[in-house]
Amino acid sequence: MAAWDQPHRPRIGPSRFVFPAKDRRTALAAIGDGVHRAALRMAEHGAFPKGLDQDEALRRFHSFYGHPEEIVAALGQERVLPVATDLITQFNPAVPDHDAAVRALELIATEVAPALGWQPAPTAATVSAGV
Repeated sequence: MAAWDQPHRPRIGPSRFVFPAKDRRTALAAIGDGVHRAALRMAEHGAFPKGLDQDEALRRFHSFYGHPEEIVAALGQERVLPVATDLITQFNPAVPDHDAAVRALELIATEVAPALGWQPAPTAATVSAGV
């Protein structure tokens, strides 16, 4: 970044597979099979080696899953995060059920993102109330 000579700093947004749940076992139950199937499909096309097990599939998709504190700790080890302006989270290619997906999104917004320093933008109501 020290060599950047443009008038505006670039936006850097790494995309990471993030699936928080109450614990690692619960997260794995929701995402493991879908991620493994996706990895096997990719192996058929030469993108991944054939014969991957579920753990290796999750590793190859750079998956962060489990309790929000575990995810925050693991993301804290990411070398690009200190220079990132944005963190793009998703859980594709997993296909969790609707309730698990909604809960994961809630946990990203209320626990993972704030622990990484994110603050929601003020709404018109909070601005006018002086909050």
